[in-house]
Amino acid sequence: MKRKNKKPFLNMDERNKQIAFKVIAVMYFLTIIAMQGIVIYRQFSLGQNIGNFEDIAIIMTINSIFLISALLYFGALPIRKLKVKNMILIYLGFVILGSVFTFAKYNIFQSQVLTLEQVFDKLKIIAAIIGLLMGFWILLSFLGKKRIDKELE
Repeated sequence: MKRKNKKPFLNMDERNKQIAFKVIAVMYFLTIIAMQGIVIYRQFSLGQNIGNFEDIAIIMTINSIFLISALLYFGALPIRKLKVKNMILIYLGFVILGSVFTFAKYNIFQSQVLTLEQVFDKLKIIAAIIGLLMGFWILLSFLGKKRIDKELE
């Protein structure tokens, strides 16, 4: 006879588990977005120093990187369907987005005028970090695909 688990979450049928997982995912997403909004508000609207909430920013950054990594590794984001051209466009999009954010941070919110040399230095840093992240994510996607293929054998 099958023994009942004392934890009600584990006793759910498949449909109820899927609903619970969807609710958990939405709430997780809303929490991360709210935390990002709070950090941006505190930094730019209230003018607080990043040191006041650096721990929150670090946790959110690491959390976001690991979330995307896990989604790629477990096959939730099917990156293998993307072509090289699309990957390059995604990379360029992230670089442009990072550049616009950096420009807004220095020129609008901090009222510092960056020299052309400083702009290119920041662009190099943005391009390198995004390149490393995308390379890491592509590697995880590849390893995840191999793991899934091995499980299917």
